[in-house]
Amino acid sequence: MLTIGLVARQVGVQPSAIRYYEAQGILRPADRRPNGYRIYTEDAVKLLLFVKRAQSLGITLKEIKPLLTLASQGQQPCTHVKQLARTHLGEIDQKIRELQTLRKDLRTLLQRRVTRAHADEVCPIIDRL
Repeated sequence: MLTIGLVARQVGVQPSAIRYYEAQGILRPADRRPNGYRIYTEDAVKLLLFVKRAQSLGITLKEIKPLLTLASQGQQPCTHVKQLARTHLGEIDQKIRELQTLRKDLRTLLQRRVTRAHADEVCPIIDRL
């Protein structure tokens, strides 16, 4: 049996995150000792490590919860995980395109000469883009 502090250290999260996961239904509420301390099993550690890895891939708790529900029903949610990965990859590719356009615009701005502003301009290198 593991305390919340020990689980938090093993997983690399704050104890408050574990309490939050319990409140959100991601993690089954822990059993309690007579003194009120939460106690966890190694299964809780494994589940929290899965959650942390999924989050590092950009999968949100809202998206993780159905995956855990499928797993608890004896189904492997890998097909759903792949679909989430495809969706997130598309979003990342779009963001990269937007950032590349921004980079180009900023480089163009930096190459402009600073000229005298007209009375109605704040900064000509931006106002005249």
